[in-house]
Amino acid sequence: MNKKKLIFSLLLNIFTFLSVLICMIFILKNGKNPLRMFTNQTNLIAGIVSLIIIVFEILILFKKLDKLPKIINIIKMISTTGVTLTLLVVVFYLGFVAIHEGYSYFILFKGANLFFHFLTPLSAIISFIFFESNSGIKKRYTFLNLLHMISYTIFYAINVFSHLTADGKVQRKYDWYYFINGENWTFIIVGIIMILATYLIGFLLWLLNKKIANKNYID
Repeated sequence: MNKKKLIFSLLLNIFTFLSVLICMIFILKNGKNPLRMFTNQTNLIAGIVSLIIIVFEILILFKKLDKLPKIINIIKMISTTGVTLTLLVVVFYLGFVAIHEGYSYFILFKGANLFFHFLTPLSAIISFIFFESNSGIKKRYTFLNLLHMISYTIFYAINVFSHLTADGKVQRKYDWYYFINGENWTFIIVGIIMILATYLIGFLLWLLNKKIANKNYID
């Protein structure tokens, strides 16, 4: 295995893990539910996956293993898809929602949010695309990137539509991501768009990893 790529991957995964660990401690100290938001879920998964990779990469560094098991590469692809979606939704959607609500666009990049919305996703993306061989992940496995988004969409729908007002309207405090504006059926359109976007993101990550990280990678 290419030692330079291994070391860069190791350092980025250490950063990802420590970033998630510190931010989760901060969130818990403030008495917030860390698992309600998709952002927190994706970052937590990314942190756990990074910790697993750190252990394996240290073993590789000390020549106890030859390479990461394929299942580890697959879950890294899945977790990177999740945090990439988080990053893109914040940059291209929620930032403008913040402006509409009278806040600064950059309010979503302050404190722990700087890490959860930007730095952690960025470190996961860079490590996966540039430094981690996918060990031959087949294209069909890219559909696994949809599992988390579909599960969260179901959870979000149950949460929103089980708290309607007496006249059948959505309560804003349960529509955390402002996905339902106007008629309630618009959630179906938003859900379909998010699922399609998730698959496209995951597929592009897989393709970039295949073209870049695997180039001249010695397994």
